[in-house]
Amino acid sequence: MLRNKSFVKRTRKGNVVRTVKEHYLRDDIVCGLESCQHATCAQARSDAAQAAPLSATPRDSTTWGPHYLLPDTNALVNQIDIFERPIINDVVVLSTVLDELRALSIATYNRVRAIVRDPARRWFVFSNEHHRATFVERAAGESPNDRNDR
Repeated sequence: MLRNKSFVKRTRKGNVVRTVKEHYLRDDIVCGLESCQHATCAQARSDAAQAAPLSATPRDSTTWGPHYLLPDTNALVNQIDIFERPIINDVVVLSTVLDELRALSIATYNRVRAIVRDPARRWFVFSNEHHRATFVERAAGESPNDRNDR
C-alpha cells in the first residue's frame, strides 16, 4: 500500500515546486518472535542462519503470565538505568519510539541502540511506521509523544 502526501511550496527565488512524499506500507515485516507461525516470520527464520531475537518463552510472572515489554519514550528516558540491567530481556522497541528518543536525548538513544545490538539481551526494533497493521496517521497539531501514546 502506498500513501502519498503532495503539497506545493515556494522556493527562495520565488519558483513554485510540487513536493510528493511517498510512504510505503508493507505486510512482510517480521515481528521477531521465535514462536510466531505467520508465513512471513517462518520464512525469514528459515532463510536466516540465526534464531529470532525474541525467545519463545519470555519471562513469566504470577500477575501477568508470560509477557514481552514494549516501553514508550517516557519510560526509556526516565528509567534507562533500569532497562540497562541484564535481567530485562525480551523487549520490543518501536521505531517511532526510537525516532522520538533520538530527538529528545541522543545519549539515551545511543544507550538503547547499544542494548539492541547485544544479541544476549534479546531486544528487537519493530518497524511499526512501515507495517500496514500498525501504522497510525498523525493528526493535525498532534505531538510525536501524543501520537505514540495513541
